Amino acid sequence: MSLKEKVRSLARLPYVTRLVDQIKSSSKKHLTLVAAGAAALIISAAGLGLSSSAGEVKALNNSPLPTALEYSADKNAVTALLSGNLVSVYGGSFELKSAAEKVGEVNVSRITLSLNEKSFTFTDLKSQLKLTPMLSSEIDDAAYIWKSEDEKIAAVDENGTVTPKKNGTVNIICTEKTSGASAKCEITVDTTEVESLKLGNEELELTLKESKTIKTEIGPSDAANKRLKWSSSDESVAKVDSKGKVTAVSAGEAVITCATTDGSNIKKECKVTVEDRVKLTQIELNYIDIKFYGLGSVETLEVLEYVPSDATDTSVTWSSTDENVAVVDSNGNVSPVGNGDCEIIATANDGSKVTASCPVDVSGVENYVTVTNTYEVTVPVNVDVNETAASVVEEADKYVGWLPYVWGGTDLTSGVDCSGFVCAIYEKFGYNLWGIRTDLINAGREVSLEEARAGDIIVYKGHVAIYDGAGGKIHAPQTGYMVTHDYGIGNYRSIRRVIE
Repeated sequence: MSLKEKVRSLARLPYVTRLVDQIKSSSKKHLTLVAAGAAALIISAAGLGLSSSAGEVKALNNSPLPTALEYSADKNAVTALLSGNLVSVYGGSFELKSAAEKVGEVNVSRITLSLNEKSFTFTDLKSQLKLTPMLSSEIDDAAYIWKSEDEKIAAVDENGTVTPKKNGTVNIICTEKTSGASAKCEITVDTTEVESLKLGNEELELTLKESKTIKTEIGPSDAANKRLKWSSSDESVAKVDSKGKVTAVSAGEAVITCATTDGSNIKKECKVTVEDRVKLTQIELNYIDIKFYGLGSVETLEVLEYVPSDATDTSVTWSSTDENVAVVDSNGNVSPVGNGDCEIIATANDGSKVTASCPVDVSGVENYVTVTNTYEVTVPVNVDVNETAASVVEEADKYVGWLPYVWGGTDLTSGVDCSGFVCAIYEKFGYNLWGIRTDLINAGREVSLEEARAGDIIVYKGHVAIYDGAGGKIHAPQTGYMVTHDYGIGNYRSIRRVIE
């Protein structure tokens, strides 16, 4: 390849230095630039040629010169060549001489870069600024490098988009890779800072594995940066996440610090004490729901599962949301009272406030006679308590509405409890069940509901009754009520046949 072809080929590469050139206005048609011992490149306003004549080339500031320069009239550009490689020529004035005389000068000007903004002020942290670079002369495939002098104040991406971070002033610098030209934009971030910070807790008591989030209040409401930084003085005792959630790790004390990140340097502290015990986080009951039909039945609720399993105190307190529907004792025994719906609630006693509930549905409570405080047992004149009826059901039905429930009672003239009533009725027919009074589920043999007939014993958990043969039961329901006849049997455990 000839020198002319090589120069033209290299001139098409992206490494082209733009110059403010006076060659166009020179009175000389040909200006010869030579370097000792090398072929000369003839530059003119008209075109490009080669010359082998000797001559001298030097810069007025005596800086090293390239071996050759190419002038492109259509691009008004000069490309410098050195040992076959392109080099950039920046500022300076070059004297052009022939072998005998000075024939002119070429002033070489550095390419400059400017940005669409020389300075900019952000008043909030949600906005962004797009900086656009502009070169004084065109460069093929120009590439830019962006840099922030302090990314904590403002950051810039590879496309020149500036994002404010916190109050302050910083320069964003843009550099064009080929020419080295650069420019900067002064960025000022001036937003409303946090003036006050309050924590919902100055002291916090936790148990092992327990977590609690510390609430915060930041003022003023229009503060630009409300991000907070949380830290623990001892993470082996208590850890804290980025949202202020504190988790107890081991017994001891630690200080949780909350600090602003907008430069206002406000800090608040919360003292955390971790106790050496584990609180409940969840409890599960043995029943999903309970349905009662009529009075007298008793169902026992228990805590089936504790979470965590190593909780220190697993005791609970039982309560009813409506004691007119169902009541519960301290052991979880649930008894129906009246028609309706309610919930039986178990509340953990360890201070965790963890609860579990069981819906209760009571129906079939009709025409129950209650016992008043001044009630005295009066046998109806048409009832002969000494005469035994023809059947167990007929005998049991004689006491409905006037014989009161009495805890532990066994007397058909003054009061009975549920098992005392059943045993006393059966005794009249020659069957002695008193020995298994509290365990009547072992009386006789078990029959299905389809096989059940009048006089069979219905056994519940904590209660017994006499089956009426028509889907109902006669029983002494509970304290405060008379012996009653229900038209439903509810959730029974077993049906026992004593009289075959």
